[in-house]
Amino acid sequence: MKFSLPTWHKPFNRVEPPPSPILFDQPTLPNLPNEIWRRIIAFTVRLAGSVSIELDDPFSPPYQNEEHPEVDPLLFKDRKALRQVCSSWRSVVAEISAEYLIIYSAKELKALVKQFEAQEHNKTTGKRLGEWTSRIDFRILGPYSVPHVIRLLRCTPNILIYDIRNGPPLIPEKCTPIEVLKALVVYCAQLRRLGWSGAGETPRYQDLVQLCNGLPNLVTLRLTSIFSFPVRSDGIPPLLIFPNLNTLSLAVIPDSPEFRPEYAMTWDTLMNYLSVHPRQLPALERLECDIFPLLTMSFFHMHGHKIRSFRTTAWSADGVLAEALPLCPNLHSFVISQGSEPIDFPVFHPTLQKICIIPSVEADVDVPQRVFEYAVMSPLDSVLKSVEKMVAPCLSELRIRNIGAFGSILDYSTWLRFWWRRWNIRGIRFLDKTGVSFHEVYDRKFPTFLFFT
Repeated sequence: MKFSLPTWHKPFNRVEPPPSPILFDQPTLPNLPNEIWRRIIAFTVRLAGSVSIELDDPFSPPYQNEEHPEVDPLLFKDRKALRQVCSSWRSVVAEISAEYLIIYSAKELKALVKQFEAQEHNKTTGKRLGEWTSRIDFRILGPYSVPHVIRLLRCTPNILIYDIRNGPPLIPEKCTPIEVLKALVVYCAQLRRLGWSGAGETPRYQDLVQLCNGLPNLVTLRLTSIFSFPVRSDGIPPLLIFPNLNTLSLAVIPDSPEFRPEYAMTWDTLMNYLSVHPRQLPALERLECDIFPLLTMSFFHMHGHKIRSFRTTAWSADGVLAEALPLCPNLHSFVISQGSEPIDFPVFHPTLQKICIIPSVEADVDVPQRVFEYAVMSPLDSVLKSVEKMVAPCLSELRIRNIGAFGSILDYSTWLRFWWRRWNIRGIRFLDKTGVSFHEVYDRKFPTFLFFT
């Protein structure tokens, strides 16, 4: 006969093994290839913009391509923490951090030079630390060692982007050391983007002549001012021939604390010099000019047919924009920085496809409703009416970049939906800074405010 013991019965002399411990909250790192770990670490410690050859696109979400306006200080804490995990991670963090260098002081510059040169002397195989660098931004307010800059450039032969904002941002204090510019030509001839983001240290015109000959691969050039123009008795300047320059960006020129006849307060002088010969800018497609040239249209007569993207300011282009845009018959996108000034568009444009209206003040502002309606909404409404009068058969997108001074326009949803309906009838998308249609906005703070009544 077969039988079974009850479940509660335990055989004599049998020792039960102890129950297996149940482990909680003991995660283990997955066994991933080094390439995957490197990509994961890069999301934490990499600065955006290390390979941004082109400037920010106003038709894209704000600051998608570059860190703006400054780097989050917590990023440096993340880098420090990850370096302490293991030697492999320390090496990966060092290489990714070297891709984009932002130098704020002479002390940082000296430390970087020491680190890069020591690694060059000690490492015999593989990629040296300086060879990972693709971008260098200088943000040094006080004095610094020019030889240290040259030594850094010698260690970073693969940089593609070089941006200078040394010295006070709004005071033309000095010109860029010629030794640094010569070092760029000698050690970084493959440079694709060169910019001066501040006025404290800017180039002379003759420096630009040397650079256009020594940096043939330059695609993007941004200028805040020209420290000096040559004084020539014959009036014929040396040519600026940038064979591959696609983007020319000219910012607002700051006032000089003292009068200098060789320091121009407008871009008319440079525009005239660039109009001496048509082969000076053969590849130009994008022009940004925050101070519109008022004295001459020769630049647009010579180069206007090349321009496909144009940006300017309403306060400087009032009265001349309607004349300049028809001289750009292949223009596809137009960006206008709008303040409280009126602006007139041409009666007709055959190829214009996209218009973006951006605020002249990109910092967040907080003003009373009455002031906002008078200083922001009323001029913005006038600009839209001016655009509406223009015959533009190819126009398909009108975008308002709701940042800074325009940050509160979403509170005026009735006004936005009114204009959305008018543009929608013409088959034109009416979008915000992220590309979302203004048809999606809902009543919020001031739903009944209308300018069109």
